Amino acid sequence: MKPAFSSPKEKGDENAGSMRPSRTNYFRMKTKQYITTKPWATPPTPATTPAMIQAFWQRLFHERTTQAELDWLHGFGNMVYADTYASPFIIRLYHNDPKDKRVAYLSVTDGCVEWRFGIKAAGFNQCPVVTDPRLIEWLDSLFWWYTAPEAQQNSGRLADMQRLVAERMRTIKKKQGLWKRT
Repeated sequence: MKPAFSSPKEKGDENAGSMRPSRTNYFRMKTKQYITTKPWATPPTPATTPAMIQAFWQRLFHERTTQAELDWLHGFGNMVYADTYASPFIIRLYHNDPKDKRVAYLSVTDGCVEWRFGIKAAGFNQCPVVTDPRLIEWLDSLFWWYTAPEAQQNSGRLADMQRLVAERMRTIKKKQGLWKRT
């Protein structure tokens, strides 16, 4: 009978040239278990709907303009630019201060609303898709000011709009069954 193991060439190399692992290594390999978590199958859903984007497009088209501005908002998101003749229709939120390089793009891709966030120089295609729920909620609340009626826009209460967006996000999570997991 031939031995199952060949002799080690160096000290500490017990399994060198072996046909099968040693008994201790064999049992160690069997007892190792890896627990893998399943990633979320779908990213968070924005509270903004394709119908809201369509309504905003119609408003810009009827006004024959490509820009909208919130005079009372001093910071990111006080300017919106959208080319009504471009396909796909992409809404760009930004700050009119040239030092602020941030930009957010809102579009509808395959029937789903999608936010992208990055810098102005990168452009729409280079900006990553937003998957952070808090950032989506903040961007939605900024965009909703442009779709709100004039009376609500003049009140300038950002907290009210953020509350409306938060309620809409909770409703979406309940419909998707995600509220149980958070």
